Amino acid sequence: MKNFLGVLLIAGTLATLTAACGAPAQPQTVVETVIVVETVEVEKEVEVVVTATPNPEAEAPTAEAADQEVETEADSTEDAKIILRVGTGDSGEGLTPHQDIIAKFEEENPDILVQLEAVAGRDYYARLLTQIAANDAPDVMQIGDDAVPQFVDSGAFLPLDDFINGEYPLDLSIYLPGVLTPGQYNGQQYLLPKDFSPLAVYYNKKVFDEAGVDYPQDGWTWDEFLETAQALTQDTDGDGQTDVWGVQLPGPWTTGFEYWVAATGGSLISEDGSQFVGFLDSPETLAAVQFYADLYNTYQVAPPPADMNVFGGGNSEFDNGQAAMRIFGRWPQSGIKENPNIDLGLVGMPQQEARANVLFWGGFGIYSGTENPEAAWRFLRFYVGEQGAEIWKDWALPAVAAVADESGLTDDPIEGVWLNELNYLAPRAYTYTPFWGEVADPALRRVLETALLDPEADLETVLAEEAQNAQSELELVQ
Repeated sequence: MKNFLGVLLIAGTLATLTAACGAPAQPQTVVETVIVVETVEVEKEVEVVVTATPNPEAEAPTAEAADQEVETEADSTEDAKIILRVGTGDSGEGLTPHQDIIAKFEEENPDILVQLEAVAGRDYYARLLTQIAANDAPDVMQIGDDAVPQFVDSGAFLPLDDFINGEYPLDLSIYLPGVLTPGQYNGQQYLLPKDFSPLAVYYNKKVFDEAGVDYPQDGWTWDEFLETAQALTQDTDGDGQTDVWGVQLPGPWTTGFEYWVAATGGSLISEDGSQFVGFLDSPETLAAVQFYADLYNTYQVAPPPADMNVFGGGNSEFDNGQAAMRIFGRWPQSGIKENPNIDLGLVGMPQQEARANVLFWGGFGIYSGTENPEAAWRFLRFYVGEQGAEIWKDWALPAVAAVADESGLTDDPIEGVWLNELNYLAPRAYTYTPFWGEVADPALRRVLETALLDPEADLETVLAEEAQNAQSELELVQ
């Protein structure tokens, strides 16, 4: 976008010239002075036709020339528009809602043209960081929750508070509970919500019915969760091997594990972001790790992770009808609904000392180097406001409460569970320090891997060692 101002100035100049040259040719009276040999000055009137391209052999523009003039005028009008670039990590069918919202916005805002720049996979953040370093990033950028501290600390985003209360205001009360928080940093709003998901417990009614077990109810406890999982874990053919598991868990998934700590009333880091010792190794964290590990190793109600390196543990038992429950986010729900092995039910997360959940989130913000901040804000408030939510609701949970209510999602037996869980959100650890992913997340992952793979491990000692490792790393990078 470095050269955009120059392009705009050139476009404006071309528009002026084209407008002048593109007008229909009109006769003009010109006074021409002719010097004769006798040096007597004689004045005579000459009628001259001025054309866009002077041609002594043509008395009037041809039809082809006229068409070209019309096209030039149209091109000039397009060049005069403000061009906004929007970056996203979505791909494939996931680009459809973006494109639909952009088309609707352009229809209502003819002075702005929006270009969608999609980069799928892990290359997206790398590309954004490269573009930011080169002062050539998209005007509006999408990032995930745990990347917010890194990008905001680097100065990549404009704070939105002045825009929110400015000429084009945005009423933040329209949003569902908790969905603004991940876009806040150091007391300011930098991003606004695109999509989100808390955790919930999927359950297969077929497996419950075959086992004669009651469906889980909202507000259940860890003890009730464990009892239900034990009742559903079965060796159906008597060969000593488990054929149906009570629950499929997501392995050493650190961000999902934050729920278990929050449910014990604990936190993995101090509120000021300076201490892991006393938090990552607290009694509450130990209780969460022990219970989670026991589900695998002691109670044996969960199948071992199929692949520790795959997101969510790589298991497929729930999809195959071989696990009665699954704890995860909303992302696989559309496929689960179409799975003939599953008659889907959904319930909120069980509670222990506290009823808790954690949020996974993506949002949009405005690039700090944009040359069109007002236009970028006009688009952003449309993108994430009620107009955009009317389109997002067909692809994901809408962030706007009225849209969720009016579309029937709030009362839906499945979607209503996700929305209700927003009332129990605990802060994610990354919100307290921009260094969480660099120093503490790896430490927590080592704890979980040890707990799942080594039933004899002294988890209290493991936690103490990793808390100290994270603390030492934090002191090096701060």
